[in-house]
Amino acid sequence: MRTTIFTGPSLPPGEARALLPQAHVLPPAKRGDVYRARESGSSRILIIDGSFSQVLPVSPREVVEVARDGAQIVGASSMGAIRAAECWPVGVHGVGAVYRMYRSGLFDSDDPVVVATDPDDDHSAVSVALVNIRAAIRKLYGLKLITRSQGVELHRVAAESYYPDRVWRLLFRKAGIDDPSGVIGEVAASVDIKRVDALRAVRFLSLLPDGAPADGTDRRFSQGPRYSSHDPLLGHSREELDLSLPPFIFGTGRYQKYIRFLLAGQLDFAGLTTGRESKLSRNSSVESALAGLFLDIPSLSANLMDKIHHFRQFETEVMLWHAVHRLKDHKTSRTEVTPPHETKVRDSIAKAHGYDNWDALTTDLRDDALPSGVPLDWIEEACHDLTLARS
Repeated sequence: MRTTIFTGPSLPPGEARALLPQAHVLPPAKRGDVYRARESGSSRILIIDGSFSQVLPVSPREVVEVARDGAQIVGASSMGAIRAAECWPVGVHGVGAVYRMYRSGLFDSDDPVVVATDPDDDHSAVSVALVNIRAAIRKLYGLKLITRSQGVELHRVAAESYYPDRVWRLLFRKAGIDDPSGVIGEVAASVDIKRVDALRAVRFLSLLPDGAPADGTDRRFSQGPRYSSHDPLLGHSREELDLSLPPFIFGTGRYQKYIRFLLAGQLDFAGLTTGRESKLSRNSSVESALAGLFLDIPSLSANLMDKIHHFRQFETEVMLWHAVHRLKDHKTSRTEVTPPHETKVRDSIAKAHGYDNWDALTTDLRDDALPSGVPLDWIEEACHDLTLARS
């Protein structure tokens, strides 16, 4: 079977070739590269690295269409992990810790994995990925090379830095960390989750059993029809979305990322800063302020929709809501409707609201609502829909 690997900053091409000599190793994938790999006869495609800001990236649709055409697609480490987490329902296989972070919803943007690269040196990384910085901070703290407060400050500095500026020496200086012996820098540089995931993915690919034989270089892969234009409402009316989106966003806990903006002008968040918005929402001041907004649900829903539009998240929220309900309808149209993952979904939604598990959430209810004012029936409806969709 013809195998194609797209790699660069996460794993040097030479190492990929050494592990899988028969593979065709290419630079980080850009828009159309996966199509071209399939058209050239590749039956196995491993996406490790991809383009981000400089050129158009590989789209989820491209990955889905090639997977549906019968190719085995594996993703890991960087762009591959993102696309695998997005496209797993069609059989795209994700490998490694970074994939699991995206798959679980811990990350929802490309910022944790994006790095600056040197195109003249096999696209090698010239900055450090935020996901590696987070892991390195944990290791440095575990080895008692930095204090907890230094770790918090180092993460803050890294998260607020533009990705090409995420260089250890610069980050240490901004965070006020002295490293005269160079030990801290050496330990930090040794942590590379993206590389570990990339190596694991190449080894995984080498162990996959052969499927159908390669189709040959003369086969023509059809990219399928294209939309003449995109409907951001996905066939729904604006009135329907205004009524349906807020309960879904609040019920699933997705409102957490908008909480600072929903309560803007009511609270000073300077002393309430935390690494996770769900933990922030459990603060008594935040809960009380949010519960006050729930006294006027129509106004709160309108405010939420305004914030979603302002931060250009409308299409993202609509697509997620639409996908969940399409999958739910597909499940309920079949004879087998028993939800096999209800407990797991309930616990994941409880964690999205800041609780350790579903039991902890239900014991904190007050008049069928959380202290923050989120109604229990919205949460239970979200649990039901997601359970059916994920089954």
